[in-house]
Amino acid sequence: MAATRIACRSRALYAHAWPCIVTGCRAYSTALAQQPKHKPSTSSRSKAAPVQPKSRESAPKKSKTDADTLEDELKALDRMRRIPSIYPSTDLWGSPMASFDVQIPYDLWLMWTDSGTRRPKDFVFALKHNVNNWLKNTFSMFTIARANAFPGLKNVQLRFRPAIWRKLRNVRSCDPSSWLGPLRKIALETYRQTNVAIARQNEEVVKSLTVGEFQSKALQVVRRREKGHKWFWDITSDTSDTTLYVPDPTFMTRLRSFVTRLLRRNSSEQTRTTPPVTIVSIRAAEIYLAEQDPKVGHRLVIQALAKFDTTQVLKITDRHGKPVESELSKPHRVVQYVVLEKIGWYDSPWKLREQIYRT
Repeated sequence: MAATRIACRSRALYAHAWPCIVTGCRAYSTALAQQPKHKPSTSSRSKAAPVQPKSRESAPKKSKTDADTLEDELKALDRMRRIPSIYPSTDLWGSPMASFDVQIPYDLWLMWTDSGTRRPKDFVFALKHNVNNWLKNTFSMFTIARANAFPGLKNVQLRFRPAIWRKLRNVRSCDPSSWLGPLRKIALETYRQTNVAIARQNEEVVKSLTVGEFQSKALQVVRRREKGHKWFWDITSDTSDTTLYVPDPTFMTRLRSFVTRLLRRNSSEQTRTTPPVTIVSIRAAEIYLAEQDPKVGHRLVIQALAKFDTTQVLKITDRHGKPVESELSKPHRVVQYVVLEKIGWYDSPWKLREQIYRT
C-alpha cells in the first residue's frame, strides 16, 4: 500500500526531489561497501576446507528489470518516510532542489503586430508555449487550493462553480478577489525590502529574504562596492493598492479594446495603468512526504514567477557626500522577472530565488 501511495504523488516530485533522494541512498550504499573487512586468522585459514568455485551454469545471475528497480526505489523511499518519526530532528525533505519550470509567456499581440517577426511558425510556437504554461498554472493553482496554501487566505474551498474555476485559470488577474492578490503584495514588499537592504549593505536582511542564485549575486553587489560610496534606492512609481489591485475588465470592455487596437485607432478611453507586480507563472509540488503532517504549514513547495514593472531611482554619493552622476540617478523604468519561493513546512517568509531573462 505504501508503494501505491507514493506512486500517486505528483510528477513534479519525481523531477525535483527524487534525484536528491536517490543520490543519498547511493551514497549510503557506497559507504557500506567501502567498510574494511576483517581478515580471518591464519589458524582458521589452515583448517578451513578449500572452497570450490561454482560454475556459471549452477549459479546464474538474475537480471533486474525496470519494474524490480522501481519497486526497490519505492521501498527505499518508504523507509525514508518513516525516518522523521524515529529521528524528529532530521529533515530529509529540505535539501536544495532545482528551480521549477516557470515560464515567461509570449506577448502574442506584439508578435503579430511586429512586421519583423510575423511568421506563422513563430506564432504557433509561442501559442503552444503559452497554452502549456497556462495548463501548468491551472494545475498548480488546484494543488495549492487543495492544500489550502494560498498566503493571506483561509478556508479556500473548491466547488464546481464558474467563479471558482475562473480564479483557478486566471493567474495574471489583478482583481482584488484573486487568490494570488495577497501574494502579489507580499512579492512587492519583499522586492522593495531586498533592494533597500542591498543599497544599505545590510547582509542580514539580504540573507533572510533571498536564497540560491539571487542571494549570491546580491551579496556580490553588496561586498564589491567602492569604499565610501553610499546608495539610496527607491521606487518612484505608484505602488498603492489602487494601482496594485485593478478589477478585471468585462467581456465587452475587452472586445472594445481589441477592436480598437485592430483598427489602429486612437482610443478616447483612459489607458489602463500597468500594475507594479504581476504573477505570470506559478508551480507547486508536494515535496514533504513524511507519514505525519508537518508541525507548521503544509507539504508544498511553491515557486511563483513575478513580473515587476516599476520606475526606480538609484542615487550614489561618494565619500565626501557629493552625488555621483549616473543614468540610474534619474527615474527610469525597470522590468524584472524574479522567482519567489516558499517552503511550506518552514516558518520562513517568501524569498527571492533567481531572476529570469527573456530570450
